[in-house]
Amino acid sequence: MAETQPIQRSGVAARIEAVLSHPVVFSLVFAFALGWVIVYLTGNDPGFAYREMYDGAITGSGLRNTLGRAVPIVGMALAVSVAFRAGVINLGGEGQMVMGGLAGSLVAIYTPGPGEIVIPLAMIVGGLTGALWAMLPAFGQTRLRLPILITSLLLNYVARAVTGYLVRFHFLDDSVTLTSTQQVPQTARMPRLPIFGGVSLSLVLVILAVVVAWVVYRRTVAGYETQMAGFNGRFARYGGIQVERQTVGVMVVAGAIGGVIGTHMIIGDAYRFIDGELVVSGLAWTGLLVALLAANYPPMILVAGLLFSGLQIGGLAMQRNADVSWRLAQVLQALVIVAVASRLAFDLFRRRRRGPTSGELESAGVGEV
Repeated sequence: MAETQPIQRSGVAARIEAVLSHPVVFSLVFAFALGWVIVYLTGNDPGFAYREMYDGAITGSGLRNTLGRAVPIVGMALAVSVAFRAGVINLGGEGQMVMGGLAGSLVAIYTPGPGEIVIPLAMIVGGLTGALWAMLPAFGQTRLRLPILITSLLLNYVARAVTGYLVRFHFLDDSVTLTSTQQVPQTARMPRLPIFGGVSLSLVLVILAVVVAWVVYRRTVAGYETQMAGFNGRFARYGGIQVERQTVGVMVVAGAIGGVIGTHMIIGDAYRFIDGELVVSGLAWTGLLVALLAANYPPMILVAGLLFSGLQIGGLAMQRNADVSWRLAQVLQALVIVAVASRLAFDLFRRRRRGPTSGELESAGVGEV
């Protein structure tokens, strides 16, 4: 009995060491430790600042705001991950969200009828608009050989200009000083749940989307094919996968998700489309960071999205109560991503220096007869 105790302790210690050495955990610890130093050097109390950030993110109305902010962040991260998983660099999430948001909001504003019909219709139209907008760079790459990374990014600026023109000259509400549409009627607004202080029903839809993405990624042929294309496009073509068709398909899905999220931001949050508001929020780029941190794994996207949302909401509370700028939350997000990238790059460099181990060769099938 006495001999097994050291083995059990060593096993626990090994598991703890494995967790702490994980790139994501390491990056979080590194980011918050460096943030602690930054707050201390500014003459503030880091412990009090972090406590206010934590309380502001999960207590009282902060929990509702954190969950509400997580909806678009997780949604846009899913939109990014769908394309990234297939090796398609889609940087047009912002434009897809903006175009879908305007189309969906116009349906909600001008379509008569009960909310049970108008709300789903607005979501569908917003998703279709986002999908159509995403097809432009997809066809540009598959038909014209235009790099999708560049075209999807540049189309964000076109989307801003198009929506700004439409709002200013065709759907402007003259009764307010903002460049915005009319308000979404009460009947066409996204219902709120009787939990967490009245968070939007869209939270349930996003969680369902995460579950669906996880099932598709792990249990379907389409999920396997996108993973293979992401690993090696030439090998995927050799195996019979139609990569060009797949590129269009994942962009359509990504654009549809972005359009639905844009619609949610209007009928479930702002209740009017304000020119430039969705762009200023930076939700698409935060979703990109979340997808990178979670390595396109849907359950981790949900966790990372909640983390980043809590940092943003808690950062505002920290500024109010601890006199520490809310931009520290943005610094923490950036430090997490930089630390993840640096740790992965270091591990890759170390593996290349030492060469493959016998275990790695066996897992790759080298040496088998």
